[in-house]
Amino acid sequence: MIHEFSKQTAEKLRHYVYRLVDPRTGETFYVGEGCGNRVFAHANALGMSFYDSGNQYLNERDVPTEENKDPAKVRRIADIRRCGLEPIHIIQRWGMDKKTAFEVEAAFIDFFGLDGLTNKARGHGRDRGMRWADELELELTAKEFPDYPDCPKFILIKINDYHIGRTGSVYETVRGNWKLRASKAKRYPYVLAVRHGIVIGVYMVDKDDGWKQCEGSSRAYFDGTEAPKEIQDIFLNKKIPARFRRRQNPATYCD
Repeated sequence: MIHEFSKQTAEKLRHYVYRLVDPRTGETFYVGEGCGNRVFAHANALGMSFYDSGNQYLNERDVPTEENKDPAKVRRIADIRRCGLEPIHIIQRWGMDKKTAFEVEAAFIDFFGLDGLTNKARGHGRDRGMRWADELELELTAKEFPDYPDCPKFILIKINDYHIGRTGSVYETVRGNWKLRASKAKRYPYVLAVRHGIVIGVYMVDKDDGWKQCEGSSRAYFDGTEAPKEIQDIFLNKKIPARFRRRQNPATYCD
């Protein structure tokens, strides 16, 4: 099994999309994009210096774990090597420019899903990633909700399908925990749950201690109920205005 490409091969490959496969299960556990010897970089970075000739760790403190913050893909490679094996390196598509390779990478990450991969993010162009057909129709035709001075005060929180799937509901996903100060958040009576730039949930925060600070943390969560119909009619299934789409933080105070 090779650990690097020849110079001639690397030049002909140009940019490519690759998969790392666990030989024990046949499962793809990582999808990436690169050129040259990028496909081997994850395994080569871990190196064989961790092991003696019997594939045992030379020092137990070097064992990749969740606690010492090693990436999930590194821990997976370490587990494979402990079995005396190496990850399988597959070049999925090659001969592309960088922009095209990013698109192909994102499509494959969408296909496998983050639940089954050690990737941390969906890749480039995720705003054009996998959608249900009816969701895409709504996303591309929705009108913006009105952005005017007397609009009710709200906190806008961006969520995604991955976390909704884990909690089982939009409300349980959007209620926390977020990097907010409960003392300030209490001034905002409504919370908007936003996915792919569209408001999919509108909640009224409980008046009595609705926002709570997590103990010993800078994060907070809220208790609430679905907002009254007249408030939902303003926001629900509407696109958020451009000034909110540009913001990177998941949770934003909106006056």
